[in-house]
Amino acid sequence: MADQTEDALIREVNEDLREEQMKMLWNRFGGYVIGAAVGVVVIVAGYQGWKQYDLSNRTNEGNSFYSATLLAESGNKEAAIQAFAQLSVDSTSGYGTLAEFQQAALMADQGDVKGAAALYEKITKTNAADIAMSGLANVLGAMLEINAGDYDEAGMTMRLEAISGDSHPYRYSARELLGLVAMNAGNTALALETFTRLTEDTTTPQGTRERAKNLVQYLSR
Repeated sequence: MADQTEDALIREVNEDLREEQMKMLWNRFGGYVIGAAVGVVVIVAGYQGWKQYDLSNRTNEGNSFYSATLLAESGNKEAAIQAFAQLSVDSTSGYGTLAEFQQAALMADQGDVKGAAALYEKITKTNAADIAMSGLANVLGAMLEINAGDYDEAGMTMRLEAISGDSHPYRYSARELLGLVAMNAGNTALALETFTRLTEDTTTPQGTRERAKNLVQYLSR
């Protein structure tokens, strides 16, 4: 039952990335696609961690998480960032990591891209044993850095290749980002090869495949 719940959560997060998160700021590539900022991530695969703590503790932390969410929704994002940051420090359950995801997303929304990327990197490292959690943080952080254009090409490539293997839950996102890194570096041949593989892979999610097809057409002009 636990494995089924984790699988469902991972699928939901993947779907969220495919539909909302993977719209990149590509206007620098000839005004090709209208980008979108990374949205707030609400659901991550933290179920296994939550099971270890008592219901009362999780309820209190859930209430704190909800209160911080209401602050963000009301437009008081700075207060929400502080509330999520405090919860991430005080929490003894999976809500701590959830709070960090929310904090990072709000920081990015407020223009603190470097701070958000650094927090995603922290989440990636502290959750290294959880492939779903660390993979999600890695992808979201990489997206921010690629959008901003402030990253080391070799380091970013190595980082994304590490989560692009056939067994990784975020492999398609990683491969798409690898294509963007090559495209941004002016390596049209590699970018074209990467996007073509995504279009030819029958298991590639539909949204990713469509973006890859469009980019293949763009790069082939």
